[in-house]
Amino acid sequence: MSNGRSTALVGAAAEVDWWCGPEVDSRPLLWSLLDPTGAAARWPDVEQVDRSEAPTGPVVRTVLRRNGSTVECRDALVEEGLVRIIRCADAELDIIHELALGGFDRPWGDWHGAGYCRLAGAIVTVSGGVSSADGPWLTTRLHAPRGGWAALVIAVDVDPPEADGERLARRLHALEAESRDTQDQARLPRHHPERAADALAVLKACTYRPTGAVVAAPTTSLPEAPGADRQFDYRYSWLRDASLGISVGALLGKRAAADRYLRFVLSLAEDGRAPATPLTDVRGGRVPKEREVDGVAGWAGSQPVRVGNDAVDQVQHDSLGLLLEGISVYLQTGGSLDDETWRLVEAAAERAASAERGPTSGIWELRQPRDLVSADIGRWICLDRAIWIARGWRPRAHRRHWKQTRDDLRERVLGAILPDGGLPQAYDGKPEPDASALMAVVFGMLSPRDPRAARLVRATIDRLGSGPFLYRYLPGGDDGFQGREGAFLPVCWWAVSALATVGQVEEAHRRADELCAVLPRLMSEEIDPDTGEMLGNTPLVWSHAEAARAMYVLDAATLKARFGGAALWVWRIVRYLRLRWPHHDTSRTEAGMEMAR
Repeated sequence: MSNGRSTALVGAAAEVDWWCGPEVDSRPLLWSLLDPTGAAARWPDVEQVDRSEAPTGPVVRTVLRRNGSTVECRDALVEEGLVRIIRCADAELDIIHELALGGFDRPWGDWHGAGYCRLAGAIVTVSGGVSSADGPWLTTRLHAPRGGWAALVIAVDVDPPEADGERLARRLHALEAESRDTQDQARLPRHHPERAADALAVLKACTYRPTGAVVAAPTTSLPEAPGADRQFDYRYSWLRDASLGISVGALLGKRAAADRYLRFVLSLAEDGRAPATPLTDVRGGRVPKEREVDGVAGWAGSQPVRVGNDAVDQVQHDSLGLLLEGISVYLQTGGSLDDETWRLVEAAAERAASAERGPTSGIWELRQPRDLVSADIGRWICLDRAIWIARGWRPRAHRRHWKQTRDDLRERVLGAILPDGGLPQAYDGKPEPDASALMAVVFGMLSPRDPRAARLVRATIDRLGSGPFLYRYLPGGDDGFQGREGAFLPVCWWAVSALATVGQVEEAHRRADELCAVLPRLMSEEIDPDTGEMLGNTPLVWSHAEAARAMYVLDAATLKARFGGAALWVWRIVRYLRLRWPHHDTSRTEAGMEMAR
């Protein structure tokens, strides 16, 4: 759940086990997700029967069973804070709610009277029911007549709304209706449209509305390898994720959202320079230094629990490539290029062209930098898209040195191809595969008609694949951390896009279907291929964005395979018209395309 400033997760039996408020990067108010003894908002002595199918939205619905009766619970984050309403359709309702706050990197909340709590940096007020405190826990007894709603409101730094269950139920219903109307306006792909819809919903939930920043995930320290030390804080805005927001928003007909993400990136480009760091906080400021938090058990005992992120000082050329890819998609779908955006394009291209070769941390944020192949692919994407943008919108721009550097980078990358057709992770003579090689195909460094493209895709999948899943590099190797991480979900979707791009459409369909059958709709960063357990921070914007992109690529590849390149161009033109002028009448052309399908 999200209210545009903070986020919360609802776990089993409608326990709110994670809530950072009043801001998404504030210290958690609720955190039993990371420690069963941590702060939580819960209904004791209930069991879960059913819950909302949608992975995220303005309201989470849960059906519970208590003493043989069925109980409906609805939760929402509104401007004032957390709203919880509950009712029983076939009997009067008397139920207990338990709440504790704080205790994560600060003292536990101290309750004053019946429902007032002061925390370091926040004041929390609880309204509704009859409450009493016992140490850090506030117990509230709620009553509602048969079929009527009881309400509990937990407000942060504001006066709470009246805990009128019926009025709040109408308010939550209106939020759901507004969300459905917004979703209905999206241009979803034909293949697994629910994955694209979920991507839009997760993007919105992970967007900090005051600035338009996108957090990578609203959580910290969910482990990539349970019991090991692969825990990181993702409650910050990576340039990569803002760029994905631009791409996905533009592709799916949400230009206003794409505009918002682009404006945030432009706000980081001071004095016409490209953003100086791969991530910022949601206000555009510097990310706090990484540190460990004591007194938290960690998910599955995984230590340490961290806040802050030291990737802030890393060099990641890949992020510049994804940024200009996002801007190019934005322009292809009807966006306009103003002078401010062009200055950003120029600045990014100049940085990519002038960057020195050598060790970087790259797309995987390695703590021990290496001379990475993916860094050159990222620089190539940046320069290639800058050249394309200049050709169409700024034809007088001087771009000869961009072309020369782009061609040199391509030659260097393709010169590193291994005997099996794959690419190594680094230019150090070690034949270690890396899934970032798929970017060379997905983003066009290699033409689909070049036989090396299909060989690269096959070699990468063969060496890093596990069923429909893909590791980002060989698991169990030395990357500076302990434990064996899971398959990396964004690159699992890259495999679908890459296969579709090189014309292996049936296999791309099969992989997409298998992934959609196995993966929950709320996707984390990784998955254990053997157990199906989600690993890493959740929900990860990158996982959802690549799923949406893969379905778009699969749509295009399927159409081309069935009806040829001419049909694909007609489809793209019609799609452009619909995105550029949403109210333009393209119904006759669309009807013809549907008949052809």
